[in-house]
Amino acid sequence: MPNNKIKIAVISGGLSNEREVSIKTGQQVFSNLSDENYDKFLVEMTQDGRWLLSGDNLKLGTKFSETKALTIMHPDKGIAKNDLKNFDIVFLALHGKFGEDGKIQSILDILGISYTGSGVLASALGMNKAKTIEFISNTGIKTPKFLFLSDRQNIDLEKINKLIVNDINYPCIIKPNESGSSIGINVVNSFADLEKAIKEAFNEDGQILIEEFIKGREVTCGVLGNSSQTELKALPPVEIIADSTFFDYDAKYFSEKTQEICPADISDKLTEEVQDLAKKIHKVIGCDGLTRSDFILKDNKFYFLEINTLPGLTEQSLCPKEAKAAGMTFAEFLDKQIKLAIEKNKKK
Repeated sequence: MPNNKIKIAVISGGLSNEREVSIKTGQQVFSNLSDENYDKFLVEMTQDGRWLLSGDNLKLGTKFSETKALTIMHPDKGIAKNDLKNFDIVFLALHGKFGEDGKIQSILDILGISYTGSGVLASALGMNKAKTIEFISNTGIKTPKFLFLSDRQNIDLEKINKLIVNDINYPCIIKPNESGSSIGINVVNSFADLEKAIKEAFNEDGQILIEEFIKGREVTCGVLGNSSQTELKALPPVEIIADSTFFDYDAKYFSEKTQEICPADISDKLTEEVQDLAKKIHKVIGCDGLTRSDFILKDNKFYFLEINTLPGLTEQSLCPKEAKAAGMTFAEFLDKQIKLAIEKNKKK
């Protein structure tokens, strides 16, 4: 009797500072994929570049194995092309650099492997906060003002302070340009805090932003769909009420005081507006699969902050809460992302 199950590899871990969150996402995805519909395998990308694959009855070439080190970067440490060809699809549970920035997407494209989420260009653009804000602001959507720094060796604090005072004002947000989970982000209230916050941001990335701090309500909204291929569906938005000054790493993953209200307690008009904005942003960037766009609501106006092209799917993550509010089980939510990935591959 033929096996009609989809053979799927869930890849998590990775090289970025969001590695631990990625592993939780991978485990959550793997455990909720239907055994009836999928032959599933869990892949962990280690920090030293190895790919560890485990699963029942895994057949690679002529050998059966419960655990196999795969390689992609070097002949002695990466995924071999023929190994990946054994899978029908890859579910990307990676976050941050090498997972969300277009790099692994380009490798999978070269190998002809279907994968969840956006393609190379949309992933790379979405990961670059400065480029995304510049791009989105040109569409008429409100965004915060920011300064961009890329030379950590030549930091003139007095000059930067003057630019902040003249163009942005304190308090301001200092953040890495390409990083996630609010790692390396600080709210800076005065010149006295400036140097430390700049150093912390540069520790995470070679480019940083000094961004206008917009005080308001934090609202985020997920979108499902392929930009040039399917109808886009916005999920119910979430309002985040953090005990800290902003929704930082601890507030996201550890604080018991953080409130995530879904659907957000905002008017129907504002709900429709933020959903339309999230769909517009998803489409103009050219995203596929699932994205989540973050906003600040101030004086009944939404300011776009950033887009996540591979949002977290842990038990604490926001998009699964949105999917549940839309009436989906987590397994159905995963199925929709996989179907979109298969559909996306048809147009290549």
